[in-house]
Amino acid sequence: KLQKLQKVGGGGLACANDSPTFGISFGPDGLVIGLQPGREKWAQSKLGTYYERGPENLGSLIVGGGCALKELKVFCGVYKDGEDIPYSGAVLDMTSG
Repeated sequence: KLQKLQKVGGGGLACANDSPTFGISFGPDGLVIGLQPGREKWAQSKLGTYYERGPENLGSLIVGGGCALKELKVFCGVYKDGEDIPYSGAVLDMTSG
């Protein structure tokens, strides 16, 4: 059964971050898929203070906190210098300061 969990933390704290040296994170703890060598298909989750835990008081989106993904699709584009990148404002860089 699917269950939607609401964001309950501060303003931008349940946002996405796409780091070229680590991978993508949806929130600082909600869902993390690190793309380091040897762990390209490993996903982990911990529901901290940014998302509700739901009626079952879950601590993770994934039973056990982490799992190997059966499939991982990565979409990317190639852009010229100065060319607008579509939806580039949709991912917030939480590491820039």
